[in-house]
Amino acid sequence: MTVPPAVRRARFAAFVSRALREARSRGMTDIDIKAATGIPPSTFHRWQTTEGGLPKWEKVEAFCAGLDIPTSAAAAALGISDRTREPEPEPIEDPDLRRLGRILRDPAVPESEKQAIRHTIRMLSRATRTEAGD
Repeated sequence: MTVPPAVRRARFAAFVSRALREARSRGMTDIDIKAATGIPPSTFHRWQTTEGGLPKWEKVEAFCAGLDIPTSAAAAALGISDRTREPEPEPIEDPDLRRLGRILRDPAVPESEKQAIRHTIRMLSRATRTEAGD
């Protein structure tokens, strides 16, 4: 069954709104988001509406990369099932990381819990990079 474009636009708008809310909760402004993603605020604000057409994939990739969001989340919101757009992920050998991956993919886990896990991982990642640079 094909997902109608209006539904895809609505899902993508919700995805963008969540991504921007998360970025702002980390203290990012529209200027910071533009610097990180290369996407002008007028574009990502337009994406939050259901008006217009669907975005170009290259812009979606840049948006996701700049905000540390997996492109698979954007692809799911857009109803893209073509896996050739995504590189094959490296196998995860650490059992704790595999468990976190399962939790983050589990539709039964509340989004608030997933966001808390992602936030913690980002903070740990930044702390590790800071310590390694000292």
